[in-house]
Amino acid sequence: FVVGVRPHRTGGVRLELQPELLAGKHVIHNYGHGGGGITLSWGCASVVKDLVEGLLPKLDKEDRSIAVLGSGVIGLTVATELKRAWPELPVSVYAKDLALSSTTSFVAGGQFEPSGIFTEYVTPEAKAVLATYLRRSKERIVELQNSGNRLLYGVAERKNYTLDQVIKAFDEGTPEDVVAKPRKGTLPFKSLNGAGREYSNWLMNPTILLPKLVEDLKAKHVAFEQRQFDTPADVAALKERIVINCTGLGAKTQFSDDKVIPLP
Repeated sequence: FVVGVRPHRTGGVRLELQPELLAGKHVIHNYGHGGGGITLSWGCASVVKDLVEGLLPKLDKEDRSIAVLGSGVIGLTVATELKRAWPELPVSVYAKDLALSSTTSFVAGGQFEPSGIFTEYVTPEAKAVLATYLRRSKERIVELQNSGNRLLYGVAERKNYTLDQVIKAFDEGTPEDVVAKPRKGTLPFKSLNGAGREYSNWLMNPTILLPKLVEDLKAKHVAFEQRQFDTPADVAALKERIVINCTGLGAKTQFSDDKVIPLP
């Protein structure tokens, strides 16, 4: 059996800019998605793009290069959105292991659902933040679905059937304009035909999605380099001025974030 360890974070996803954190570098954190990494990846990547957009005018042209730390779905979607916005922008992806099969993302189920991490968003203000990530993710996923290339990216619209019980990640953690209220009725299965619910959402097959993102990025001259980061000094040694930290569990030690919790 292959098991992925989820990079949960108490308080929710860390998605913020820390300017001049390391030797003149601008660090943007994007980690701690728990069991909702594939679900939130595109939405959080779009927020990172907005933060980078605010930084670029402040840098000289020769300093406009970006290092993305981590080659899971969070790092790959960030790199993808950056190259979509600025095709000529130099972007490099660094990871301690470049084998996609070594990432938690690769063994994830890939269902659109903020499972696990939604429990960290309890106040109205926090729920609004999560809703923004989910709406942005849905927008990009629907774009891929309707592009004619959905099979290349492993994106499929699917019905999700459950017993007639509350699914908190959907019913409490997801706005109805993202995943609509479920239909209730008899489950359409021969051996399981009691009362149930039908949700309409998406599946994203990570064994298709991740290799396709890597293929696209390499075609756009994004460099991939295997490198170990144990301390902030290791990150400071990078040549790029903007660093996007998508290390997940690695952020616990690399950036001293004790809120990061490994969950099975």
